[in-house]
Amino acid sequence: MILVSLLLVAGAGWWGARRAVRSETDYVLAGRTLTLPLFICTLIATWYGAILGVGEFVQRYGVATILCFGVPYYIAAIIYALTLSGTIRRSRSISIPEQFKGVYGGKASSIASVVMLAITVPAAYMLMIASFVQSISGWDFLPSLIVSAVVSMAYVYKGGLRSDVYANVVQTVLMYAGFIVLLVFAMKMFGSVDTMLTVIPPSHRTIPGNASWMFILGWWVVALQTFIDPNFHLRSAAAATPSIARKGMLMSVAGWMIFDLLTISTGLYAVAYTPVGSAVDTYIALSATVLPVAWKGLFAAGVIAAVMSTLDGYALVSATIIGRSIIDPMRRTPSVHSIRHGLLVSTVLSCLAAWLVPSVVDLLFNTASLALPPLLLPMILSYTRYAPRVRTAIVPLMLVPLGISVSIMVLMHVLSVASQWDASLPLWGGLGVSATAVALLLFTNRNA
Repeated sequence: MILVSLLLVAGAGWWGARRAVRSETDYVLAGRTLTLPLFICTLIATWYGAILGVGEFVQRYGVATILCFGVPYYIAAIIYALTLSGTIRRSRSISIPEQFKGVYGGKASSIASVVMLAITVPAAYMLMIASFVQSISGWDFLPSLIVSAVVSMAYVYKGGLRSDVYANVVQTVLMYAGFIVLLVFAMKMFGSVDTMLTVIPPSHRTIPGNASWMFILGWWVVALQTFIDPNFHLRSAAAATPSIARKGMLMSVAGWMIFDLLTISTGLYAVAYTPVGSAVDTYIALSATVLPVAWKGLFAAGVIAAVMSTLDGYALVSATIIGRSIIDPMRRTPSVHSIRHGLLVSTVLSCLAAWLVPSVVDLLFNTASLALPPLLLPMILSYTRYAPRVRTAIVPLMLVPLGISVSIMVLMHVLSVASQWDASLPLWGGLGVSATAVALLLFTNRNA
């Protein structure tokens, strides 16, 4: 089942690469031709890369997961759809750094490129895929890592976003199919959802349960990363029309809601009935308990599809930044080969990081805290008439909040500070400084 699923994904990706790539725009944005169904599938598929982390969260906090990983992201995506997605489609900018270059200048673009590159090189997703392949095949980690990289990147290297999007269609089907099967068999073995809810601990069926309201509020702030999500920006720019970008985003929210119901429900079944050694293995443990062999293969394929789709999406984004911001300036004229070379660089960096830092948590930790403070408000303002008011101070407006976030993070590490909600302190500190500075600039430069 796993091999057949991977062949279907790869086949769809190579089918998308059947057309010749004539330009960078054609490679990165699929010629700006994404139809509504393709747009919806690619957004849904690329949103769930850390799917095993959702199981871990449900294991710890139960139904409160929906207020951390669900509702705030739905609201952020709806606002994004209504305010930015159509505007991004009408813009000429391919990426967030290019948007900064057009509005704020080259220095701001360089800072944005470094920050975006730090959070888009998909090392964590490469590690998850390689670890999954290792557990299934019995291979050592290094060959599992190399095989994962080759299988995941080959069709994207050939066809760019068009290949990625066609593969996303198959991956979306596999994701839903895998978790639907897991839920059906869990209900068949253990009983209805109502019965399950009476078995789980009270802390897991109430809100906030084991969490705190401050902890939940921190996730609502983290959800603001939606506004600087490079996959959202790239796909909005690739839509056939601004209307498709807007409608597709709104319809994707409905798709996320359905998938979240599947993942949270199955996670709660694991909490109720399945002993789990490690919280990150929540779904794996439940599938081992309730699924027959063939269906285990389908579920495993669904998990791999969720991780691989996000891996490919971020790899293409980081390749675009490397190719257009670093390699293109070394050439006399821009070339699609720059982005392909950027994809190779991104893949090597991902594999190297996964090899040297074999921890998903360490690789994912605090990326939002580093990216949001310098980018969020300048990004939003760049699409408004207020951008000139902050343009003259854009470099310190980006670097100071970033420095505050990094300083708080380092200080917390040195002092060994640890509680349920303080992981968001670097984010709060950086965003607070950014918001204060923006407010002062908008007030003092009213004539700009």
